[in-house]
Amino acid sequence: MPTYDVVIKKIEPQLVASVRDVIPSYPEQGHLWNELTGYLQLHPGVADSVCLTVYHSDEPEIDAEVCAPLHSPTPPRERVQVHELPAVERMACAVHHGPFVTIGEAYKAIITWIETNGYRINGPCREVYLRCAEKGSQTDPNTVTEIQFPVEKA
Repeated sequence: MPTYDVVIKKIEPQLVASVRDVIPSYPEQGHLWNELTGYLQLHPGVADSVCLTVYHSDEPEIDAEVCAPLHSPTPPRERVQVHELPAVERMACAVHHGPFVTIGEAYKAIITWIETNGYRINGPCREVYLRCAEKGSQTDPNTVTEIQFPVEKA
């Protein structure tokens, strides 16, 4: 199992365009990304290249919100919402280098670190895609993902 360095950092508020829905499994969020991509194609140049997913709930009913950070406000459209993700004072973060099929190792490491260091999770998890998987591949070894959990002292 790889070693993960966990850091606590402050995350600033972030304006995003997003699509949110309940999905049956983590790999089944492609249709949400397709909706968001379609919206962004109507507004070229307004979004950052680093996207993220906010997980508002875990299995069995995964409430996922796929997000694209925006440089400037754009109007919402159909299921695409435009809003600000709140600032987080203490976000426990670890970077996973490798495919999504092995990302569970990073989750185990960061959750263990949180518990061992006297913190508790106090909000939804975020996955920030620093280097996206090729065509949404679950096995692309070049993927780089930062996992973020908001925490507070236990």
